Amino acid sequence: MSIGNTRRATTLLTFIANDVTTATKTGSAVDLQDYEGDIALSLDAEAGGTGVTYAVKLTECDTTNGTYTDLSGAAFTTTANTALVEQLVVNSDKTQRFIKCVVTVAGGTGAGAVSVLGLAAPKYG
Repeated sequence: MSIGNTRRATTLLTFIANDVTTATKTGSAVDLQDYEGDIALSLDAEAGGTGVTYAVKLTECDTTNGTYTDLSGAAFTTTANTALVEQLVVNSDKTQRFIKCVVTVAGGTGAGAVSVLGLAAPKYG
């Protein structure tokens, strides 16, 4: 399959919009009902400052406003005052319906931009 076909066959999902992050934040719930198979996620984190770390993970729940729990195996490498671009693949067929991304900021002073985006295949595309 060419890259053009891949682009037309996937949808871009925003888990954490690109923003300067100074404190722990949780993204909005992403409803996976209309998607199937693997979702390729990409973390793009700027160096946050001396001693600042970002721990980025996915959580899941059956309802949008329910209690979210960690999605097994769905955490990015914790950054430690370095820029990082990393990919993670999650199978939407093996998760609960709703996914949120959580960025935990710890240590040091400063801030850096963080974003998490995903590419997903629609069920009926």
